[in-house]
Formats: sequence, C-alpha cells, structure tokens
Amino acid sequence: MKRFSSLPLLCAFIAGCSAPATQNSNAAPNEAAAAPVATTEPAVTTAAPTSAPTNGAKTYRVAPPDSRLPAALQQALKKVALAPPPLDTKIAAKPRVTLDTSRGPITLQLDFKAAPLHVRSFLYLSGKGFYNGTKFHRYADLMSNGQGYIIQGGDPLTKNAATEEFAGGGGPGYEVPREYNDLKHEKLVIAAARTADPDSAGSQFYITQNPVKFLDEGDGYTVFGQVVKGQDAALKLRQGDVIKSIKIEK
Repeated sequence: MKRFSSLPLLCAFIAGCSAPATQNSNAAPNEAAAAPVATTEPAVTTAAPTSAPTNGAKTYRVAPPDSRLPAALQQALKKVALAPPPLDTKIAAKPRVTLDTSRGPITLQLDFKAAPLHVRSFLYLSGKGFYNGTKFHRYADLMSNGQGYIIQGGDPLTKNAATEEFAGGGGPGYEVPREYNDLKHEKLVIAAARTADPDSAGSQFYITQNPVKFLDEGDGYTVFGQVVKGQDAALKLRQGDVIKSIKIEK
C-alpha cells in the first residue's frame, strides 16, 4: 500500500497540521499541509494472533494492494514483500540497534513493552537486511518555525534510482497497528510513519530532531524508542543520507 504524501511521512497523516508524512503514504507527519492521500482499504488478511504480547492492539495484517501505483512499481514492491514477523521469538525489554549511516553510527534503544509489535517488526526487518541501502527520503519542519524537524526513512523504493521518485509509497508487505503508550515525541525519538489509517505503519520510520509534541495528539503516531548514542549524527541527517546497514546489539 502506498504512503504518498507531499509532506514527510509524519505530518501528512494529520490534516491541517505539520505532521509526518505517510508510508503509503507511510507518512510521518507533514509540514503544515494537507493530509496524505488516503487509499481505500480493501479487505485484508489478518495474521493469526498468538500468545505474544500486543499491548491490547491488533496484530499484523497483510498490506492491501494499491491500484493507483504503476504496474511496474507494484511488481517492485512484491519482490521485497515479506511475511509478517513471527510472534513467538523472544525479545529483550530494551533491545539496541546501531544504524551505520552516511553521517556516522546511530544507536537506538527500543522499548518492547511500550510497543511490542513495532519493535518486533523493526528488529525483524533489520535482521533481514531490509533497511540496508535505503535512503532517508524526507526532511521536514513539521511546525514550520524551525523547531519541528523530523528525518524520515525506511522505504525500500529508495534503494533503486528507477523507483526512488515514489519514495514514501513503499513498505514491507504488511502493516503494523497503532500502539498507544506513554512515550512522547521528545527530541531524538524514533516513531512509525503511516497513512491516515492509524493501523497502517510498515517499514517507514522517522527520527525527531526537535520535540514535536502535537504528534502525540488524537490517534497520533507510535513512538517506540530513542537515540542513545550518535546524537550528533542523528541531528545531521538530511534527505539523501543512507542507511548502510543495521546491527542488532547483543
């Protein structure tokens, strides 16, 4: 499903505000602009639940196809699509991952208790090398005052020059539901980009370079971790910077 948006995938989800853009419009909020184009959600297949913790949320669901996309692009996304993460693997309460970026290493500490489905998905995709070679495709001031910057990445379409122009529309082939928790959009947190549908997050994420508190309002966006090392590198990230690889710390 495509997360189109003229805004970064953050704010694009929140109509009339500076929010992240979307992932299919997997969007993180966008700068003051219209909300991302919402797709009509056809019936989807929901992965069977297991005893794994879900924080009261639904589980993963297979992403519906987006008929608005060119056939060639739909085919490209099919090639990188993955089955949803297994729900029976053990995960530490505060796992850490280090992103090797073109600005330097950035270590994130994730919060499994606060957002089990998002953390499980991020670790799953990282372990499979899904993010390797992807670019940060959106850099935006969601508050339009120089105090609300976010940097968004995680779209597989950014790996290929032939599909990069559609950045913001790619995902892993499944969707992650909104997980409500007490984590807020403080400076240097990581959160999930999505479309106007709160349950449509995928592989796209954003890192806040300033506090962006309005993203906590309403259905908001799921925060699932924070930068604990490499803060300077995270603050220097701009559109076009690359994630070379992600290492899951032991």
